[in-house]
Amino acid sequence: MDAPCFTVVIATYNYGRFLRAALDSVLAQSCQDFELIVVDGGSTDGTVELLREYAPLLDWWVTEPDRGQSDAFNKGFARGRGRYFVWLNADDILLPGALAAAKAALADGSAWASGDFIRTNADLEVLACFRGPTDQPAWLRRPDAPITVCGPSSFFSADLYREVGGFSPDLRYAMDIDLWLKFMALGHYPRRFRHYCWAFRMHEQSKTADQFSTYVNPRAREIQAEVAGLYARRGYRLSTWARLLSAAQKLADGSAFGAWSDTRSYRGRPVQALAPSA
Repeated sequence: MDAPCFTVVIATYNYGRFLRAALDSVLAQSCQDFELIVVDGGSTDGTVELLREYAPLLDWWVTEPDRGQSDAFNKGFARGRGRYFVWLNADDILLPGALAAAKAALADGSAWASGDFIRTNADLEVLACFRGPTDQPAWLRRPDAPITVCGPSSFFSADLYREVGGFSPDLRYAMDIDLWLKFMALGHYPRRFRHYCWAFRMHEQSKTADQFSTYVNPRAREIQAEVAGLYARRGYRLSTWARLLSAAQKLADGSAFGAWSDTRSYRGRPVQALAPSA
């Protein structure tokens, strides 16, 4: 059997009320060149019954205790046959056309490509649109520059993932940033493409929602400390100068204005209101 282009892994634990939307968002993709894997940490909220319902549409699924999100992703990707990997949190959705746009972006043989994302409320109504820079010049490919790649809007080769050893199971919040830093340490930077790929649902149970506000999220300091530790472990830290350069790049290439304009146009509307090619 030929390997699919993508392996999509959904990790979940007692997120049954959101999981159906996540599953449907993957299964409805215009690009059907994927396999879908679900790793459940032993939920007790009806998740298992839902997975049994979807079992004929899944390539593999399991429900058993694990050591957290990183462990769940590693477990799922260990089963992956796809040439490229992407994950999805059970409370989020993959937006229409995401896999087709990523496949086109990766057609040049890139090992890593990244699109854009949307932040929504619990009802999947748009709160804000986020766009990364269309390009990352050499002068921004530096260890103290901010990372402009966000979670499941990133698609990376299975070989690269395996080369860096996958996710670090000791991390609870910043496992994605750690993965990007490991890619960059090998000289790989994402090929940016313009497409909203991921809807990040903000709700009261979200682990990383409003991670920069201790008022909204009491775990914010813990998240920030874990991120700072990742940089310190490598002997560097984010610089104010690099942040300014990155912001200037987004202004110069129009991505900052595009995100502002889309947020203004779609805020409060269902995320499905955005055209698939947005």
